[in-house]
Amino acid sequence: MEDNNNLEMGLFGVDSDLELNFDANPVDIQGFVGNPTEQSDTPPAEGADNDDIQTGDDPDNNINPNEGIDPEDVVGDEEDTEGSDDITSPNLFSSFASQLRNDGVLPDVDLDKIKIENTTDLASAIKGQIDAQVKEYIINKVGEDGFDALEKGVSLAQYQQHTNTVDTLDSITPEVLTNDLELAKQVILQDYVNQGLSENRAKRILQKTVDLGDDALLEDAKESINSLKVFEANRIEAEKIAAQERRQANIAAQEKIDNDLKNAIYTKKAFIEGIDVNKTIQDRVYKAITEVVGESPDGVMENKLMQDRRQNPIEFDSKLYYLYEITDGFKDFSKITTKASSKAASDFEKVLRQTKFEDSGDPSFTVDKDSYDGMGSELVL
Repeated sequence: MEDNNNLEMGLFGVDSDLELNFDANPVDIQGFVGNPTEQSDTPPAEGADNDDIQTGDDPDNNINPNEGIDPEDVVGDEEDTEGSDDITSPNLFSSFASQLRNDGVLPDVDLDKIKIENTTDLASAIKGQIDAQVKEYIINKVGEDGFDALEKGVSLAQYQQHTNTVDTLDSITPEVLTNDLELAKQVILQDYVNQGLSENRAKRILQKTVDLGDDALLEDAKESINSLKVFEANRIEAEKIAAQERRQANIAAQEKIDNDLKNAIYTKKAFIEGIDVNKTIQDRVYKAITEVVGESPDGVMENKLMQDRRQNPIEFDSKLYYLYEITDGFKDFSKITTKASSKAASDFEKVLRQTKFEDSGDPSFTVDKDSYDGMGSELVL
């Protein structure tokens, strides 16, 4: 009997790279260079009348200045202008997506149903293709039932245990039971325990079956095998339901945390007593907490504060704990605010002491020649 204990599968460790090679060469736009009506420096033949010389300005002129030039090589001003303004045209993205589909990069994208008109649409299509490939990979490893279980929240280890149990039960055929009566007893005993009987009672009932003979034992063992298969199928379904309930509970808990966080931030007029905040500051605080800027080497999503602490933990924690101590556990910021206010007052006083005031007996605004013209009391604003 083969023991299938190892189900190898790396969910996001697919050893295949999705590589987009976009080697676009600039399009050479050829315009007509030179003056087609430029006259030759060769003087007219002797005796020729200057009035008989035909120029490009004559409507009856039979000289074609563009002779020998392919019209397709000439790009008109109107077309050139439109091309320069059409860099972000929706047709550009749809054409690119169509080319990727033809090249096999986006084989599952239905361009008849999905409009790709900008970078967001294109990124969404690529992400959808990656998701489809991941799904296909998982299904190839664990089957449709396995993908359904994993998608509903069953862990890979739990599903591996389930598949091992199913494989073991499938391998116990009537012939195997006939040749291994001890295994038949274990099957019956496990079936009784699964039904809720205590182990001691299950053993007593099993002994009665053994006393009836091998035929009765084998018959009960065959029925127990079918019973164990049904039990295992019901168990994995119950685990799917439980996993979904846990996921919904986690989502609800996270939503509550988010709502409590928003209320805590946007209902406060001040995070520190005496220092009012406006909505701009509230938005910045909320963004600092919730915006993910990257992930740690072990895959934990980080906001900016978490990232800064990880990159320089000693300096970060030293300042954090210093601030924590002098504010009595973030309860009293008076030392900081008082010190800041005192410094501001001290700086202002220093400026005042350094300023010279001259009393000329006239109103102060008349001393400022830029604001007063010296005539009467008219202010030049």
